[in-house]
Amino acid sequence: MRRIYTLWGLYTLIGTIPFILRRVNLINDLYFLGSVHIYLLLLLILSAVMTIHLARSSKDEKRVLFLSLLGFISLNVFAVITVGHAVWIGGLILLTFDNLKYFIPTLLVANFPVISFLIWKTAREVRYLNIKHFTTPILVTTIMVILLAKSFRGISEFSDYFLVGNLICDIIALSLLLIFLSEYFKTETFVYYGFLTGYFSVKYAVDYLLFLRILKFSGFDITLFVYLVASTLMFSGIRHIYSKEVAFMSYYELDLERKKYAELYEKVKELQEILRLTNRMLRHDILNKLQVISGYIETFMMTKNESLLEKALKAVKESSDYVDKIRELEKIAITDGEGLKPTNVRRVVEDVAKSYSVPINISGSCFVMADEALHSVIDNIISNAIKHGKTEKIDVWLSEFEDEAEIKIVDYGLGIDPEIRSDVFKEGFMFGEDSGTGLGLYIVKKIVERYGGRVWIEDSKPRGATFVIRLKAARKSLLSDDERAPLIRDEGFEY
Repeated sequence: MRRIYTLWGLYTLIGTIPFILRRVNLINDLYFLGSVHIYLLLLLILSAVMTIHLARSSKDEKRVLFLSLLGFISLNVFAVITVGHAVWIGGLILLTFDNLKYFIPTLLVANFPVISFLIWKTAREVRYLNIKHFTTPILVTTIMVILLAKSFRGISEFSDYFLVGNLICDIIALSLLLIFLSEYFKTETFVYYGFLTGYFSVKYAVDYLLFLRILKFSGFDITLFVYLVASTLMFSGIRHIYSKEVAFMSYYELDLERKKYAELYEKVKELQEILRLTNRMLRHDILNKLQVISGYIETFMMTKNESLLEKALKAVKESSDYVDKIRELEKIAITDGEGLKPTNVRRVVEDVAKSYSVPINISGSCFVMADEALHSVIDNIISNAIKHGKTEKIDVWLSEFEDEAEIKIVDYGLGIDPEIRSDVFKEGFMFGEDSGTGLGLYIVKKIVERYGGRVWIEDSKPRGATFVIRLKAARKSLLSDDERAPLIRDEGFEY
């Protein structure tokens, strides 16, 4: 900030030269107003050019800030040009209150981009503020409002209301900027709100002088000089940021980053867990199966007992199943909910059912946000019901309500003991003599969670188990009319 105010003093000193020369009668009014006009235009145009560059090279909240400043500066350029045309080019020479009829309304409109940004910024970061951030702004705002109220009685012309509007905008801008100064006091972002606070403080002085018209008998020399001081401060601040690439921090964006990193950390943990499980399967389970197969073959070569070959083939099939499970785990690891699309669950179930000989009845329909892994979910549950539940038929109920879809897979086999229902979805859980890899239902749970859904087990009547899956329903706007065509309800079973 010290460097900004040093530059401000230097540029203000240069701008003071025409005022000094006029006071000592070295230049007339024509050259005085012309030189001030050109200097102001130069400062504002250079500020606008640097702001354009900063907006193009920035992103997110920082870009919004510079775009709002660009709108503000551009309207200031327009205001100075109109006054210059009326006073300097028009040959009016003396700058009076009547010559400002275009200048003051334009400046009022110019406030809106910056104030809109500050209000938007406040709404985004209000959760990070506390009472100490409001102490100074409330005190300063109270003083400025009191000063304005005392001078409000002198309003007599319509143009005065534009001045009052400018003063109100100054007060709002200063109040919000002081909040951000308190919030970012110990950060480099303080530079951004520091020079803007200085600018709007000086601008408030300009608008207040115009409002009081205390210099109307000697012209607007001091008011013009104060406006030049404000413009040099705007230029100094933008030039410093442009040349030094001052960092810009937003607590809102930092909070989003923190959440992203937290999610990434959880994904990494999940990936590590899957890799650990895959490594265990490859190094332990598959290796054991290969040793068993090797033992069966060696014994067969000595005894010629063909039953050993059957056992070896069965072990090979089990190893193949393990490899399939590894592939499913790999899909979970490399696709984290990306590429989900509206999926017709009925068609998925019909496709899975073709692989089994037991009757699989389907009722209703639903559409969910899923991918190809949904086949594994349905297949694992049906396979588990047939192989381990010993069911002779399976009923599948599909339905939608509000923004969720429900899939109920009902079997009438041995059922699952309520005491172990909370464990069946755990990695490696096996129960009974005919247990499998212990990974099928674990994979079901992981895929369903990746879809943002949940799965649990209920009783079936008179016996068996019901797997219930709740997933996000696909929005109707994403589906074609053909997909939403009514499906014929299958009859022949009750639930």
